[in-house]
Formats: sequence, structure tokens, C-alpha cells
Amino acid sequence: MKINMHAGHNPDGKTACGATGFLKESTEARNVKNAAIKSLKAAGHTVYDCTVNNGTSQGDILRKIVAKCNVHAVDVDVSIHLNCGAGDKKGNGKTTGVEVYIASENSKAKEKATRICEEIAKLGFKNRGVKVRKDLYVLNHTKAPALLIECCFVDDKDDAKLFDAGKMAKAIVAGLTGKSTVAPAHKTETKTATKKKDSGKTVKVTAKSGLNCRKGPGTKYGTVLAYPHGSTLKIIEEINGWGKTSKGWVKLEYTKKI
Repeated sequence: MKINMHAGHNPDGKTACGATGFLKESTEARNVKNAAIKSLKAAGHTVYDCTVNNGTSQGDILRKIVAKCNVHAVDVDVSIHLNCGAGDKKGNGKTTGVEVYIASENSKAKEKATRICEEIAKLGFKNRGVKVRKDLYVLNHTKAPALLIECCFVDDKDDAKLFDAGKMAKAIVAGLTGKSTVAPAHKTETKTATKKKDSGKTVKVTAKSGLNCRKGPGTKYGTVLAYPHGSTLKIIEEINGWGKTSKGWVKLEYTKKI
């Protein structure tokens, strides 16, 4: 497969850079793009990086991206972004999630867009689905079918906590190629779970923003409460990186054994 791929916007700190919040769109979109290109090339696909780093305005960036894309005869154009507008600064235990834009319902990129949403959702993000946008310049001006991925929301605390550029890139690659390597989060945490009961381990919460305590061992479960930074917790059971307290389950990577 031949693919054009680019990160949206100028780099952070320049004119017309991307959204910022808990995450910086321009930086993380480039991290995802770089990892995805590396993985696709390793699998034998041809990928052209059409990212623009020197635009003088948003319009100039878009025109330059499209000009780069249209030099190459490819199967699909992929634009990588992070979204904003959730405004969830405190975290409500739910992600706002992923969505992918295409130019029309008849777009040849629709199948890939649908798979990308599904693969990213397996990471634990809400699947907001594929949406038609007729007002986006890149989608309407590339020669090849195009899709624009809004990986997650930069201003949602839960999205930011779950976001990992490498995992996001793998999910995008799986969606593009149809070869999934991403197991659904809840299946990984239950079917292949390695249980360790009565561990007797005591940990301290290291996450500065606190740590969500959930009803079950996974991000699909609702939040019971949030333990403040520095809280000491007794772990009575462990399942694949999750620890059970007297109140519920916590992600152990945000704790330190004491």
C-alpha cells in the first residue's frame, strides 16, 4: 500500500500550531505520525511524510500539505490531529474519545476510517465514529481518498492519562492495513489476566493529579472515587497491572511500592 501521512498544523510555538491542554497537539501528532510511518515502512508499505513545519498561516499550511500530498500517487491520505473542546479539566472517569473525518459517505477511505476508530477504541477511548466533514480543506483537495484522525481530546484529563503515542500509532496502522495487533483493553484485562491474590503489598499514589479508583480492573469500569497524590493503599489482589483496594481497582503504574 502507498500512503501519504502528515501531522496537522505547524510545530508548537509557531504560527498556527495545534491545540494545547494536558497534551500538545502539534507535538503528539508528530510523535504518532513518526511511529506510524516507521511501523508501516517496516511492514513493507510505501509512506510519504507530507508534514509541513514552516507555514506562515493556517491556510498556507493546508495548501502546502495538499501540494506535498498530490505529488504522490497513493491509496490514501492520512492527516493526524488531536481534538479539543471537551473541557474536562478534573476528569470524570470517562474519555471523550476518537473520531475520524471523511469528505463524504461514499469516500473510499470510509472503511479504513471505521477500522481506525475501532482500533483506537480498543485502547480504551470512546468511539465517536466516522463523520462527514465537507468543510475541511485537506479532505476536499487531495487527489487520493483522505481521512483525518482526531486521536483524542487534549483538554480531557482522562484522554490525556490514557494517551500513548506508540500505542496510538499501532492502532492507526492496524486500522489502515486491516491487520489488528491491538487487543481490546477489557479482554486483555480479564481473559488473559494473571491474578495474584492477597499480595499484601502497600503502595503510595505517585500521580500528581491523583488516581482514579474504579469498579473493576480496567478503564471501561466507572470511577468510584479518586485517591489524592501521596495516599497509601493496601493492595489485596492484582490483575495485569491493576491492584484491588478495599474500595475498588487502581492502575499500579501510577503508584510506588513502599
